[in-house]
Amino acid sequence: MDALGRSIPTLLQLASRAVNESESGNKSPQDFAKEGRYNYVPSFAASVIFLVLYGAASITNLGMMFWHRSWFWWSMNFAVAMEFVGYLTRSISIKNLDGKSVFIVQTVMILVAPAVMAAACYMAFGRVVLWVVPPRFQTARHLWVPARRITPVFVGSDVFSFFVQVIGGAMVAGANTKEHANTGKNVVLVGLGLQLASFGFFVFAALRLNVLLRTTLRDVSLPKERNWQLFLTVINVANVLILIRTLLRFIEFVLGTSNYLIDHEWFFYAFDSALMFLVVIVFIVVHPGHYLPYLGIRRREQQFSRNADKGPFAKLSQGHMTLELS
Repeated sequence: MDALGRSIPTLLQLASRAVNESESGNKSPQDFAKEGRYNYVPSFAASVIFLVLYGAASITNLGMMFWHRSWFWWSMNFAVAMEFVGYLTRSISIKNLDGKSVFIVQTVMILVAPAVMAAACYMAFGRVVLWVVPPRFQTARHLWVPARRITPVFVGSDVFSFFVQVIGGAMVAGANTKEHANTGKNVVLVGLGLQLASFGFFVFAALRLNVLLRTTLRDVSLPKERNWQLFLTVINVANVLILIRTLLRFIEFVLGTSNYLIDHEWFFYAFDSALMFLVVIVFIVVHPGHYLPYLGIRRREQQFSRNADKGPFAKLSQGHMTLELS
């Protein structure tokens, strides 16, 4: 997460260079006066609607984090704040189409925020696994990734793919020939593909575990004090929404700088703004503060393990049942 945060200024600089090089593009003065650096006439009203929505969500998330002392959930709060800043600067940009800096900031904030949301999902999923699954089942054989390595493995993969995209962006921004620019675009495409593959693997592994646990515990009486199954389902719903958005962004990039997806604003609001707001809403309604027993930044894994040995999977830990792998 720290590496991702430190790389945002680098992405801003690269975006600035790319905008500088594209300012003498194919748009006529009349088109530029109406569209600015967008590929369409942007809607100020739509931008303000999502500005208000993400602003309200940011305040709500922050209040719930302090109310529940769910300090580990700071990454989701940071992601929602990034979305708020993104739509704030987008609204300013629409009213000032000549402004380059605000256009760059809104692009980067809205582009990067879902990756930070994904990191929050990694952390939440890892804590659910540590809480409910006895240590002897927290293995790569059962989970595909050891429970204690879920967050570092997938966040590390995201950071690596992000830096590949930054390298590709630098190559595009500094290219002197069309061939070099195309090489840079291909590097960016590789980075996006790595990110999509990594997150897709995580989504599939999380869905598989959810089905596995529900099948194993179908006839088991579970404690009602914390509905971890509901929270795990919500994590999977959020994962799928983020995956859909990431896949469509990948397709948008593959199709090039001028295509139906990038030339129509409704697509951006429907499959980026709205999908990511749904992710925020489901985690406000089903907040980890209601469902996880330990909410500090440090996971206190010994307490998680003791809880797993006597909690929802007590029969598993006592050897009376086993997880049936599929």
